Parts: sequence; C-alpha cells; structure tokens
Amino acid sequence: MVEDYKFISLPIIVSTWCVFVSELTEIFLKLESILSEKDSVRDSIQENVKSIMRLSKTVLGLIHRGLLERAKLEADKFSGLLETLEKLRGLHEEFRFSNLIADAYQEYCEAKVLLTYICENRIPDWEELRSPPAPYLLGLLDLVGELRRLTLECIRHGDISTAERFLKVMDDICYESMKIDSPYASSAGLRRKLDVARRITEATRGDLVFEIRRTKLEQVLRNLEEAIRKREAS
Repeated sequence: MVEDYKFISLPIIVSTWCVFVSELTEIFLKLESILSEKDSVRDSIQENVKSIMRLSKTVLGLIHRGLLERAKLEADKFSGLLETLEKLRGLHEEFRFSNLIADAYQEYCEAKVLLTYICENRIPDWEELRSPPAPYLLGLLDLVGELRRLTLECIRHGDISTAERFLKVMDDICYESMKIDSPYASSAGLRRKLDVARRITEATRGDLVFEIRRTKLEQVLRNLEEAIRKREAS
C-alpha cells in the first residue's frame, strides 16, 4: 500500500510543482510590472521636484535682486508644478510622504512665503500654499536665513527701520516654532533647523545693534563738529 502511494504520488508531485512554478512566475511578472511602473512614477517625481527646487531658487534670487515683478511671474509657474506633483503623489501610497517630496514643498514654501511677505506684508499659511504642514514649518525656519540677507542689505543702505521689521519676523518665527512639541515635526528636522534659525537671528541682532550704535555715534560726532564749528565762527 505504501508502494502504491509512492507510485501514485510522483506524477501528482510533478503536476503540483509545475502549477507552483507557473504561479510563482506569474507573481514575479506582476511584481516586475508594478515595480517598473513605480520606477517610472519615481522618475517623474524626481524631475518635477527638481523643477520646483530650481524655480524656488530663481524666485529667491529675483527677490534679493529687487526684481519683484519678475519674481511674481516666475512664482506663477508653481501652480502647474504642484498640481502635477499632487497627481504623482497619489499614484502610490509610499510616495505621498517621501523626503524628496517634503524637500520640494519646503523650498517652495520658503520662496512663496518670502515673496508674499515682501509684496503684501503678510505670511500665508500652509493651506493657502497647498502644502503639508511639516514642510511648511521647516520652510519658515529656512526663511530666517533669507530674511537675514535682506536685513544686512537694509543695514548696508542705512534703512534701519526695515531691518528692524525683518528682525522682528525672524524673532517671531523662532519664538512660535519653539512652542511646537511634535515628535513628527522633530523627526523631520524641526529641532536642528530651529537651532540654526536661532543662531542666525542672534547674529543678525548683533549686526543690527552694532549698526544702530555706530549710527548714533556718528550723529553725536557730527553734532559735536557742528557745535565746534559754530563756536569758532562766533
């Protein structure tokens, strides 16, 4: 009976093995198709992200050169790029919260917030910018560095009041960010960026205080020279 079982089971085993191999081949063909599609989507996302990052740098550069109208025209191109990115993000779940996409939103928010603040004297929120909140927050902290550049330029031109206004925004961003106690935001780099932003803000404050004191000293010396000149003339 055992021998009969062995004799009968051999073709069954062979048949079962063939089915198994066929099923495994089909599984791997499906895997290859799905992964190939994901690779294609990833490549499209990478190109889209690069375009957003390049455009962000262009907008920031135009702002610092004082070419605000050109910066606005360039910033209008964000809309189409973001729409495409949203569609690509939705194709596969793992792409929705990738670091690459977060970096793109972060740089976009940095450029768009700065442009809106300079042109309209207000800070747009993440919903207006159609951005996830965490990249928006990190973009605000990066904005501190751009505001330092503008502050130093104001100091160079003697525009102390505008420099003080920029420093106030830098202070507010750091202060409000310190209130956020979010493990998710911290894991995305909040604490590191906050530390950098605070150092930048304090360095800028030192530069501005030095310039204010220097300006006051120059004014005192000019007043003294004028007083001496009047005394000598009399």
